[in-house]
This record gives sequence, structure tokens and C-alpha cells, in this order.
Amino acid sequence: MQRISRPSRRAVLKTFATALAAPWAAARTGLGAEAPAAAPRPRVAVVYFRKAQGGGCVWPPSSTEELATTQQLLNKLMQDAAAKHGVDLTILAERVTDVKAALEGVQQAKPDGLIVIAMDFNLAPMVQFCQGRGDIPAIVYGNIVHMGRSFEPLRRMPRTLFAHTPDVKWLETAIRMHRALWDLSRLKLLDCPCPGYYEELKKVAVSDELKAIADSYAKAASAVEPACKELMLDSAKHYIVLRRLMAERGCNGVTVNGPLCVGAGTGGNLPACLAVSKLMDEGVPAACQGSHTAAWCQRLAFSLFGRPGFMGNLTFDTVHNHLILSHCTSSLKLEGFDQDYRAPFRIRSFHANRGVSLQVSWPVGKEATVFDRLSMKDGQLVVASAKVVAGNDQIQQPPCGGCRTVVQFALDWKGDILDLHPSDDLHGSAVLGDFRQPLLLFAKLAGLTPVDIAGKPAG
Repeated sequence: MQRISRPSRRAVLKTFATALAAPWAAARTGLGAEAPAAAPRPRVAVVYFRKAQGGGCVWPPSSTEELATTQQLLNKLMQDAAAKHGVDLTILAERVTDVKAALEGVQQAKPDGLIVIAMDFNLAPMVQFCQGRGDIPAIVYGNIVHMGRSFEPLRRMPRTLFAHTPDVKWLETAIRMHRALWDLSRLKLLDCPCPGYYEELKKVAVSDELKAIADSYAKAASAVEPACKELMLDSAKHYIVLRRLMAERGCNGVTVNGPLCVGAGTGGNLPACLAVSKLMDEGVPAACQGSHTAAWCQRLAFSLFGRPGFMGNLTFDTVHNHLILSHCTSSLKLEGFDQDYRAPFRIRSFHANRGVSLQVSWPVGKEATVFDRLSMKDGQLVVASAKVVAGNDQIQQPPCGGCRTVVQFALDWKGDILDLHPSDDLHGSAVLGDFRQPLLLFAKLAGLTPVDIAGKPAG
């Protein structure tokens, strides 16, 4: 039998440090000293715990060659996903032989996230590594490597997501989860109208860009209320100003309130509803009524699911035990930024006041997910499976009330709809598609506690 030498701790540590520094330094500096700095990206490190040799009556029951082939497959899947989702990925260790040295190397480099891969029936070194890695978020992935209650220590570690599945393609989701966590940690919102907002609004001239924005919505709408036609250009100006001010002030999201929101429509102030809807369709968190929690939910939906969420006022159909969300903004790309689908919509007034609002018809019969951060101070994430049972084609205004876009959801939940989690926030969020399970997993990685809409543990 060939003898495999055991490298010294110093050699392993040096290897870790070199592997960590080289690719990430290159990402910071570009191709050379004169190259412009690349956009910031999260740094994710991969560590393997695998057998030295294959074979034997133990899991995984692979030959040495098959273990190597599997490792190459997993590396390729993660590298392709990292390139697709803007993550700097480094394979730190193809096989950890010294846990202490591995921990020293990781702590020295401080990656934004870890993916720890189990390819050995002996889980003890991997558990030791995960226990000692500090507060770095970690996803532990295994492809049928053990059984029974052996995973219990990993299951209970903070900010540790244990993913044991034969679905190797799930590793793309692992990459996206780290990207989403990083994006949320760097969300910087501009609350508008900020100082200088209306001075900037006066500077916006009627340009080809402005006309193109207004015309695109007017032409795509199934109907435009007559009173809204003359307001399209002025409503589109808010988009130009919000984009400009975010760029000037180093922000990557926006909230609107006061005369841009519930206080609009009188005194010559037009609401920013059209602008907010357009920003959401471009993947920019944009929330009404100054809601940072709604913007946080949008950022999560953008990064993890590649589609916009919907913020709405919470109300109910107590006859059918349904949840209703309604607001005067909604994106159109409900099925994803990379999809051709655009939800049908009408252009309506802002409630009964002057202004332009999108009345978007969500697709009835489609699965959806209701989710929310009730407060940015607590650690709870509301998650519930749902189905769209009615939209604006079924809920006509008049006679119904609500904001312009109304979506009615049947929840996969047997409690009384009025037993919602107690909160001072009158808003909730939803996304088209069944994403309950990914959100439950993400909550584990993010250190959040998932609850149902009544505040009871979910999972």
C-alpha cells in the first residue's frame, strides 16, 4: 500500500494562506496595476473533508479515482455558479489533514462564507472544524455520507446550514445563499425625499430617455386612465432623480415616504409609484412608506430567487380565511428578471388623487410565498406557502377598496387569518413561486428564526 505523507502544520497553513490571498487579491487589483478596481464581491472558501483513499465497506463507497472525479464535478458546479452570481470562490483545501492549521488559515483570511464538503464517513474532524471557525457563515454539504443522528452537532450550530442531499446541483443554491447574505449585509438605503430632492427634480428636463420611460409604460398598459396621460412624463422624472441621487450618495436601494408616497397627490406632489415599480424590475430594492424591512425582503428575493418581491398592506378575506396584500407599486417581472413574462397591468390614478400607479394583475392559480422581517431588530423571519387566488381582474375597484394592486392569497396554514403575528408594521411581502423551503434553510444560515404568520416556529 502506498504511504501518504502527512504535511506539517506550518506547510498546511502556508498553503491555505497562499490559496486564500492569490485569487482574491487578483479580484481587487484586476489584470494589472493600471486596471480599474473590480466591483466588490463576496469571497467564499471551500474546504473538503474526504478519505485519503477510496474503497472498503464504508460511505461513500467509491474508489480513489471516483472520489477525485466527484470532487472535480463539485468544483466545476460551484465555480460555474460563482461566475454566474458574482462570487469569488476559492478551493482552500482539496483534503484537510490538519484541522488546527485549516482553522488558522481561514481565520487569517476571513472569507465572507464557507462551504464545507463532507466526503468521509468519519465526521469528527469536520465537526471540530465547524465548531472552531468562529462566526463565519458556513454551509456544510454532503451527498449521502452518513446516517441516523450523526449530523446532530452540525444541525445545532449557529449560522451553520447543513445540506445533506443527493442533488449536487443544489450547490448553486449554496453559492446564491452566500451571495444573498452578503448583499443584505451591504444594503444601503436612501430615504426620500432627502434634502435636495425637489431641487434635483426641477433640473430634470424632458429628454429622449424620459419620453422612452413614459412611452414604454403607456404602450404596454392594457388601459390608461385619461387623467393619467398628462402625468406620465412628470411621474417618470422621479425615476431619474432616484437613480441619480442613489449614485451620488453611494446607495443601492431606496425608500419613499411623505409627499412621494401616502402624502402625494395633493399640493402638486406626484407619487413615485411608477419609479418604484421600475426600480424593482431592475433589481433595485425600492420600498414605500419608508419601510426598511420591505426593502430587506426585496433584496433577499432579488439575490436568492432572481425575481422581485411585492410589498403590500396587510388585510384579509375572513369569509375564505385568505390573506390580501395591496399597494400602489408592483413589479412586472414576477417570474424572474431573466424571463420574458411581464404581468399585465393598467395605469390608474393614485387612489382618488392625482398621480400614476400601476395596477398589476398577478397570475391566478400560481404558487407564491409570503415572507417578512417584522422588525430589523428581532431575529424572526415569517415564512408561509401560498397560492394566488385572486388579483385585480377578480377584485374590481370600485367597488372594492385597497391600494391599486391587490393580490389575494390562500395560505397553506389552518389557523385563523386574523391570528397574524403581532406587529406594528402594517405591511407584508410576497414573491411568486414556492420558496418556503429555501427560505427556511436561508434563515438557518443567516441566524434567523423562521416562524409562521402567527409567530409559531416554522420548519
